Amino acid sequence: MIGKMAAHFLILEELGRGSMGIVFKAQDTLRGRIVALKVIAEKLADDPQMLRRFELEGAAASGLLHPNICTVYESGEWLGRPYLSLEYLNGHTLDHHLAQGPLPAATVLNIALGVTRALEATHAIGVIHRDLKPANLFLTNDGQVKVLDFGLAKVRMPERPLGPDAPTAIMYTTSRGLLIGTLPYMSLEQVRCEQLDGRSDLYSLGVVLYELATGDLPVQGGHMIELPLGMGPVVAKLIAVDRAARYQTARGAREAFEECTSGRKAFEHHAL
Repeated sequence: MIGKMAAHFLILEELGRGSMGIVFKAQDTLRGRIVALKVIAEKLADDPQMLRRFELEGAAASGLLHPNICTVYESGEWLGRPYLSLEYLNGHTLDHHLAQGPLPAATVLNIALGVTRALEATHAIGVIHRDLKPANLFLTNDGQVKVLDFGLAKVRMPERPLGPDAPTAIMYTTSRGLLIGTLPYMSLEQVRCEQLDGRSDLYSLGVVLYELATGDLPVQGGHMIELPLGMGPVVAKLIAVDRAARYQTARGAREAFEECTSGRKAFEHHAL
């Protein structure tokens, strides 16, 4: 494939492959930009469920222009195989970073702020990610976090009335009682296949942040969570089993992490 054309994209190199397909670094010859081109696996091109998930990834994120969400430029079909043209990112997913050990506290806090800002935007238009995990979060070389892969997203009524310029999301439904997600990061209500809202994403984020800070998954049982920069109580609230005990909105979680940022700055100033 290297050096060949796929639709109007010149394939430059392979970036990775997984169960759903292959991701290439490519040049969009129509627009003159470098993109990440995600092409569904040939064996799945006739699988209705996988095609639906691939479509959903594009539909759920294509209207979201946010600095902490990987931009979807376009979708199309090449030789009967759907593709997505995505923002090309320099860096690595967080599961790659975790393989080297826990991340610095300041980096974890920066990730927390970026992801909660992204969730504010998605939840506001009714999009729930449903699969937040280290492999779906990308840290660029300049330290910016990007949320990836909306292939399992669920669309609900938005949190507030939308203006005329708001992005349009396509409504998809999933089979009733179908367990969807990645188990270690799933809230209790998601495991039970109950109706979800944004608080389930917040639970998943809390698990991710604990893992990034410690290298381990959290153990439920009422123990105090001790994390640097005052993040412990915030993460503990995010991963409360009862969703009523969690932050009720991504904004609430973001504001709590901003207070951690203020505390860090005060500590650094005092240390000087």
